[in-house]
Amino acid sequence: MKTPVITRKRTASFRKKVDTETDSYLAKGAPGKMVVCHGCHALSVGRRWYQDEEAYAKLLKTETVREVFCPACEKIRDGYPSGQVVLKGPFLAEHRDEILHIITNEEKRARGLNPLHRIMSLREENEQLEITTTDEKLAQRIGRELHKACGGTVAYGWSHNNKYLRVQWER
Repeated sequence: MKTPVITRKRTASFRKKVDTETDSYLAKGAPGKMVVCHGCHALSVGRRWYQDEEAYAKLLKTETVREVFCPACEKIRDGYPSGQVVLKGPFLAEHRDEILHIITNEEKRARGLNPLHRIMSLREENEQLEITTTDEKLAQRIGRELHKACGGTVAYGWSHNNKYLRVQWER
């Protein structure tokens, strides 16, 4: 009698587990007091960053708040991206403005959830567009949205330790 082969199927809810503990730019412990980012005006209580311009203006007047640079501003300043999206193909040249609109909308959406998810740079050369991001999940979201909106092919290449993602989209 043959023994049945047991295979495990991944359900639709399966997610790649991303190790957030190895990101050297994230705070290791909660700083305790409220801190504000000098660069982007984000606020942090504990380990959670959020955007609120009114609260930022009020906190600066109290002079009891500590000003620092948030992890995203530090990554931008140091030139240390966590994601890269490369777009190429003749469709890119024909629909450049539409594609840039999709990219900026996705950044706004991601930044509304977490102000640390930002685009660091947009660079065009040799008929391709290269985008670097402060977070690997933002790069993944941009690739997914471009594929959903414009079709084409998209490929994701995670680094060994999951802290860097290369996304290639082409049509």
